[in-house]
Amino acid sequence: MRILFITQYFPPEVGAAASRVQDITEELSGLGHDVTVVTEIPNYPTGIIHERYRFKLFHKERVNGIKIIRTFVLASGRRSFLQRMLLYISFMVSAIFGSLFLNGIDVVVATSPPLFVGFSGFVIARLKGARFVFDVRDLWPESAIALGELSSKRLRKLSVSLEQFLYRKAKKITVAVPGFREKIAGNSIKPDKIRSITNVVDVEKFTPHPDKQVFRREFGWKDQFIVLFSGNHGLAQGLSTIMEAANLLKDREEILFVFVGEGVEKPHLEHIKKDLLLNQVFFVNEQPRERMSSFINMSDVCLVPLKDLSLFDNALPSKMLEYMSCARPIIGSLRGEAKALIERAGAGVVIDPEDPQKLAEAIIRLHDQPGLRQKLGRCGREFVSKHYSRERRAKTFERILLDIYPHQDISST
Repeated sequence: MRILFITQYFPPEVGAAASRVQDITEELSGLGHDVTVVTEIPNYPTGIIHERYRFKLFHKERVNGIKIIRTFVLASGRRSFLQRMLLYISFMVSAIFGSLFLNGIDVVVATSPPLFVGFSGFVIARLKGARFVFDVRDLWPESAIALGELSSKRLRKLSVSLEQFLYRKAKKITVAVPGFREKIAGNSIKPDKIRSITNVVDVEKFTPHPDKQVFRREFGWKDQFIVLFSGNHGLAQGLSTIMEAANLLKDREEILFVFVGEGVEKPHLEHIKKDLLLNQVFFVNEQPRERMSSFINMSDVCLVPLKDLSLFDNALPSKMLEYMSCARPIIGSLRGEAKALIERAGAGVVIDPEDPQKLAEAIIRLHDQPGLRQKLGRCGREFVSKHYSRERRAKTFERILLDIYPHQDISST
């Protein structure tokens, strides 16, 4: 089967969205399918275009058997609503042009957010006579409205109309979180049209490593107790709560708070550090994915926070699976499906979101109980190894595509 993926984010860009598409496309290629990815010229999350790709409208390459077409965007730091819209719309247009000269496409998979990628996928599928699959990693515009990023009533109405249009036009809808299914179903969208393709983790890459000191020495950290947050420093995570907890624990010099990554909230967090004189808080720039296992393994506790909004009851942050795969105990300050998963796995301690006092208490509890940390980490590793394998997801995604293109003769099925 000839499959085209359209995605705003793809490696060398970092983050859960880029990793999800890379993994799925490599898995499908490994099953014998011809896979092409159309994505933006790499610039996320800094808004600075990677040196290798500067001054190019299009760039073609092949990585791990995947043909990749990178297209022009109006790159920016995404600080303002206007910057984000220009970025998203420029990719929507360039992705369509970048796909025009591709031949023999059977299925187009467009992954959202941003929602405009879905429109690119719909247009290309129409032009090429292909089937359209809409892959939903997050509910948009609901999340943008809840976080205050989309305040205009007119734009809200237009965004909801586009969202519902794409749901109706898609032959299948795949969701990264099972709970999204109930949110999407209705308004003429039949439940059997929606299938769950959850995030998974590569348990071979993200594996426990007993020697923490090798990587700690690079940053001058010795035997301190490291509390780690990694990933997007965005509005959804409510990261100021971690800073407040760090302030409550300021006198505990043996406890360090380490943030790894980038995002729109990072300058604000750095400002809080300066104002409160939080010398035990460290910010590390975004790291290549292959180094993240080492960062996770050198930590003692990993944080998975979300803001206290009902929207996030259906969220399942992918970093949580990486932490569990490295046998690191988790403190989850969240509710809903993520809370249920942590508790079912026995992989961590769960507290209410945006409660710095409870977060500080949970950190002290795990600091004082190394045996409990080992138990939680071991349970998390066992759980993801059993339930979140890449092979299982690849087969599920392949079956979904075959359902809408049944006459293909696929030897792997």
